[in-house]
Amino acid sequence: MPTATTQTIPKIRDPSYYFKHQNRKQKEKQKKKPVPWVDVSDDDQSSKSKATSRGNGKEKHHHQHQHQNSKHSLKRKNSFVNGHSEHSSNSKHEHKHKKRRHSLAASTASGSGSGPASASVNDTVDEHDTPPPVDSLSPPPSSMNGLGPVPGSSKKAHLNGSSAGPSTSHSNSSSAKAKAQAIQEQRAQLPIAKGKDKIIEEIRKNEVTILLGETGSGKTTQIPQYILTSLFPSLIGITQPRKVAATSLASRVASETQTPLGSLVGYSVRFDDRTSPSTRIKYLTDGMLVREMMADPLLGGYGVIVVDEAHERTLRTDVIIANLKKILRVRNGGGGDDGAKGKGADKAPFNPLKVVIMSATLDAEKFSKFFNNAPILYVKGRQHPVKIYHAAQPQLDYTDAALRTFFQIHTDQPPGDVLVFLPGQEDIEALKTSIELYAKQLPVDKPGVLVCTMFAAQDPSHTSAAFLPAPPHTRKVILATNIAETSITIPGITYVIDTGKHKSKHHLSRLTGGGFDTLLTTDITKSSASQRAGRAGREGPGVCFRLYTEEAFRAMKDADEPEVLRVSLVGSILGMKCLGQEMVELDMLDKPDMESIASALKTLWLLGALDNTQSLTPLGKKMSLFPLDPPLACALLASSSHPPPTTSHVLTLVSLLSTTSKPFLPLTAQERERLHEKTDTSSSNPRAAFTHPHSDHLTLLAAYSAYSEIALTENKASRRAWCRKHGINERAFLEARDIRRQLVEVCRRAGVAVEEGQEKSGAANTNTGTNTSTSTKDWEDWVIRSLGHGLAGNSAFLQPDGTYKQTMGQTIVKIHPSSVLVDKKVPAIIYDELIYTNQIYARGVSAIPKSFFLSLDAFKQRKA
Repeated sequence: MPTATTQTIPKIRDPSYYFKHQNRKQKEKQKKKPVPWVDVSDDDQSSKSKATSRGNGKEKHHHQHQHQNSKHSLKRKNSFVNGHSEHSSNSKHEHKHKKRRHSLAASTASGSGSGPASASVNDTVDEHDTPPPVDSLSPPPSSMNGLGPVPGSSKKAHLNGSSAGPSTSHSNSSSAKAKAQAIQEQRAQLPIAKGKDKIIEEIRKNEVTILLGETGSGKTTQIPQYILTSLFPSLIGITQPRKVAATSLASRVASETQTPLGSLVGYSVRFDDRTSPSTRIKYLTDGMLVREMMADPLLGGYGVIVVDEAHERTLRTDVIIANLKKILRVRNGGGGDDGAKGKGADKAPFNPLKVVIMSATLDAEKFSKFFNNAPILYVKGRQHPVKIYHAAQPQLDYTDAALRTFFQIHTDQPPGDVLVFLPGQEDIEALKTSIELYAKQLPVDKPGVLVCTMFAAQDPSHTSAAFLPAPPHTRKVILATNIAETSITIPGITYVIDTGKHKSKHHLSRLTGGGFDTLLTTDITKSSASQRAGRAGREGPGVCFRLYTEEAFRAMKDADEPEVLRVSLVGSILGMKCLGQEMVELDMLDKPDMESIASALKTLWLLGALDNTQSLTPLGKKMSLFPLDPPLACALLASSSHPPPTTSHVLTLVSLLSTTSKPFLPLTAQERERLHEKTDTSSSNPRAAFTHPHSDHLTLLAAYSAYSEIALTENKASRRAWCRKHGINERAFLEARDIRRQLVEVCRRAGVAVEEGQEKSGAANTNTGTNTSTSTKDWEDWVIRSLGHGLAGNSAFLQPDGTYKQTMGQTIVKIHPSSVLVDKKVPAIIYDELIYTNQIYARGVSAIPKSFFLSLDAFKQRKA
């Protein structure tokens, strides 16, 4: 927990302030005048240390830790802090003769532990300037968990990599040895290293161990290695709620163990697997572990399961924790009932399981009670003091306030990178454009600005730029969603601008089935606010500017409610049915409400995955084999009943709908108008070449087919220019191509034939006025009918007043303005999703014959 000094921002300046022409006298006057509302020079020694670390790194000086003078506010019986009991005292000069780390900006200081959300269990970067080089096929290493880049390595070497530039094999070998030695020195200096023996002892004695690890303690990278070398040579699984965290952590640990990624250390995420039979440390998303439980309910291949970031309480994490309690009971001879302190270990029949739960302080007690009073260990992290400033008055436009605050920092404050937290991708792209525009108008004596972005749907190659050092005389600003709040820490951050907003997803269930998701911009919680402020205190004293008042902070919730209480349960209930479990009977940390369960069961029954007795059908078992949302899996399986090339086309559509970002870029108002003009085929209508008059899905399919043909003949630059011209997100198309390739293998294992050679038959000619061949119209109809099987719950009928009403409910929906059907009236539609802004809109819409629904068993029955 950073030591926070809360003050109020008197005023946020207008951006025009910074771009007025100033003569030399005015500039000199500005340099001499005191800082209006920021004071970061209260620690002269820290500032000197920071300046030293930003230099050549040759000067060395001793520093002392301050944690002897502060006690963490969380006190528990028999708890341990960094390997020592809480009442024990350490020598005052315990760390005095340790070699200082390369780029520590100031003496290491730990927080007092007071205040909201004081502990963090995030696996994050440490105090270095650049991340280590990793395999080119993996995402950026992110310098996770207190293990930053190699100290002493030049920026040039980092940027170019080991193979860039002329160098001899001798120099490469020396560099590799130096890097390996530096990494091991870093590991030895991590806070968690002091308590290694005690942690290993507790894990050995207990079936379940709750580990509280503050930010920067190094727990997620080190605990698996400690377990592997000291306890069990069997497979160790470490779950992460986010894909980028799993891949980055695996890359980092592979570099620590000096092994290729995918051998000793690997990862498994959706549509990407880098493991081998020799893998012993496996980072995977919580969703992948849930899928593995379907094939192996007891997780017999694992000796240890580490559930990381458990405080985030994702739906899959809660399902995993509930199942681990049952698995312990079976594999450890009843230990799950007798308690979590190893009472069943002596009578374990074979292959006992160890579980480590990593959580924040707010949830630790709850997890401990759930596992029958499992022991709680505490590991301090490295946090420097962070000064926190609140806005004097509420900001109506958080994007504009962030813009003005950034340039006030840029023109008035000492060097240091800036991290800005924003709700979503749209806000990030808008602010990036504004910053780049104003940065060009800065006076020549001001540093330049490098804008980097970070959000979940972004390509890893673009994300990696945030981890590289900024060029000379340039300040780097990173615009990020809450992905940078917990799982990843970016090196070099001194200033944090917290807008106080994030995107929150809630599913509104209907007893009749279906329902819809809302993705709204809402206030963050106190826990998130503390996490964001802590990002500024990783390398030295930092500053956090909160664009909301102190009163607004006090009114925030302590923490978000668990996902199990606010998201759709369709996928989870299908997976539990495959395990022979019922969600209403499963012992979970928090029980979902019955309306959400009933809605999910209704949806699965409508898809044909469940029968009238709520038992799993053969179709439901097949659907569970695919790493897809149940509606998409149902559509793919339904396509196999139609002639070729239906399955191939539906497979492409399903892949496109499973990407993390939208395949089409947003259209302007003028482009949307031209999109619906039937006779317009000019360049002003970017999608005129492949727009289908009655289907967004067939439009998407035609665009992908056209892109595939371009990709065969054009170079990279030409492909990008073509995508820009037609408003296509090339990153999504490339991701869909990889997803499709993997789904083809799943189809073959599931016995679904895919006719690869026939996909292009007419797909590129689905524009208006050219689809006259019988074969093209046939497969178009088959594709829509296949989608109808999966999207039967996402359908609506035209009403006499011209509106559309859901078939499985009473909700009135409108067609989204981006759809080709927005100005048309058809008897029945299917859609990908409902989104709620000021109205309920159907997005991803296609017309479908109303008679189609008479062929569905669910619609034939009188009661749904």
